[in-house]
Amino acid sequence: MIKINRIDYKNFKGLSNFSLELEEKNAVVSGVNGSGKTTLADGFLWLLFGKDSRGAKLNPKPLNEQNEEVLGLEPTVEAKLIIDGESVTLKRVQEEKWTNPKGQLEKVRGSDTTKYFINTVPAKEKEWKEYLAGLGDETTLQILADSAFFMRLPWKTRREILVNTTDLTDETIINGDPELTELPAILDGHTVDDTRKILASQKREIKNQIDGVPARIQEVTDMKSKHEAAICDLDREELQMSVLEKQAEISDLEFKLQSLKNGDAALDYHNELAQARLKLAEAERQYLADSNLQTQSLQEDVLEKQQEVNDLRREKLNCESERYNFANQQGQKLTELDEMKKERKRVSSATFDEHKKTCPTCGRDLPEDQVTQMVSDFNLRKANWLEEDAARGKALKQESQELAANVAETEAKINEVTTKLLAAEHSLDLINNELTQIKSGIKPFVESKRAREIQEEIELINQKIANATSDTSEAEADLRNQIASLRAEIAESQAKYQSFEQLSSFDERINQLKNEDKRLKDQNQDVERKLWLLDEFTRKKVAALEESINSKFGLVRWKLFNILKNGGLEEVCEATYNGIEYGTSLNTGARINCDLDIVNTLGKEFGIQMPVFVDNTESVTKLHEVDAQTVDLRVGTTKKLKVEVTE
Repeated sequence: MIKINRIDYKNFKGLSNFSLELEEKNAVVSGVNGSGKTTLADGFLWLLFGKDSRGAKLNPKPLNEQNEEVLGLEPTVEAKLIIDGESVTLKRVQEEKWTNPKGQLEKVRGSDTTKYFINTVPAKEKEWKEYLAGLGDETTLQILADSAFFMRLPWKTRREILVNTTDLTDETIINGDPELTELPAILDGHTVDDTRKILASQKREIKNQIDGVPARIQEVTDMKSKHEAAICDLDREELQMSVLEKQAEISDLEFKLQSLKNGDAALDYHNELAQARLKLAEAERQYLADSNLQTQSLQEDVLEKQQEVNDLRREKLNCESERYNFANQQGQKLTELDEMKKERKRVSSATFDEHKKTCPTCGRDLPEDQVTQMVSDFNLRKANWLEEDAARGKALKQESQELAANVAETEAKINEVTTKLLAAEHSLDLINNELTQIKSGIKPFVESKRAREIQEEIELINQKIANATSDTSEAEADLRNQIASLRAEIAESQAKYQSFEQLSSFDERINQLKNEDKRLKDQNQDVERKLWLLDEFTRKKVAALEESINSKFGLVRWKLFNILKNGGLEEVCEATYNGIEYGTSLNTGARINCDLDIVNTLGKEFGIQMPVFVDNTESVTKLHEVDAQTVDLRVGTTKKLKVEVTE
């Protein structure tokens, strides 16, 4: 508990010698505008931190009518405080420093120095700050000493302070809600935000895979169509029946050929010839079947490897498109940063227009307090602009860095996919070369050793028949031509029959892809469900957090989140009173009472009661009661400050 007993101001801004005697009580300080009411609060904060009531660095030197520093004076503020019942005296003095440079007659003013005293004992700056840190950190003490200071803080800082006042944790919310029992397993040790990013990444990856499945199905379907076109409109069973019919027809023709021969020896030879030709046909069928088996596995490998190459090409294109988008966005951010740097340089170098110190109508110098206010307002606007610009620049720089990281990450992924693609293409070429080599090594059946052996056997039998019968060569030649033609048709039909075997492999691949599509869609649905559960947790956390924080305040209600149209959440920190936003439509009196409610609540949370200065209280009908010592600053009719101590 900190209370003011007395504060003495000497040569501090517009106060040449003034004592604020409170004796640990509340007080009302009144006076006309420019009489120094705000200076009292500035002096107290300057004593502690060297800053004014707005948290800006303060020059305490008095100014003359030309708005120039009055030299030779030492701004001094000395406060006698009661801290937890013990009397403590704090004093700060700013001294001018003059030096005699070598070779010059006149002294030159250097940087002013500051002296600190704790209970009249000189202290170094480090000791001074350590002493104050024992009471509370600088921001906390400023919040509690100046009622409006908290609402002037950046909204993110305000929000962080408010959130830290509650002991509500994610675990508390999860354990207290049966609908969220699955959430710890989903988080798996990660934060909610990190888990959301992981799931979003999984969703994009699954979606890319889902988008690629139709194209892969179409590729297999196209290959199937080509094979179907190769066998035309033939039915598998009809094709098999046609082969059997042609084989029967060949048997009839062979019988006719045999009937041309006379004699038992010729008949025996004809039977032997028929058996040899059957053996030749069977050998040809087996040869074709064995040849297809040699290439079937490689053909399947070609289809599988071609699918892999197509997938990698699509993935590379997607990555290159993503990299272009990231790089383009980063370029825009960098251009915006350059423009902001130019504007910041222009604003930083801007100075107060000295012509404004003169009345444009009569040409006379404006009153000192008015000029001081104008300069202060100018510096305040400039400082606020620079602070906001720095925050915007920092956020923009962070966005640029994140985009640069995305570009690098995407570039690495492109390199990785390119390496995989080159390897896949090389593997495909090797398989194709092997397939071509095997096909080129498969000779027609008629050139095979087995075919030559059987054909030689047939030729020998024919020679025997020719020797045993009369000359029937012309008729026999005709029958043989018919038989050869039928056998050629049988060989063609058998080749088409093998295509039916490949069609079944295409159907199996299409079914695999459809099952994969269903599996990916089930995974996507599960990711969507987990994302919804994260959003549900966040919504419940919002309600619990706002309820926990708002329960601590008497007047103010805080809005800490905005729910976006897409169901996501945006962090905010808006104070309201009776449904009216603090920063928009709330009147001055209501704002002051809200400020006091904030100071009172945070004082309890921090465990500190700090004397609080409240400005512009003339606009308040009834001030909100607080536990701490208050100094009300209000406009009055007296030119000199009037102090009224109250109980």
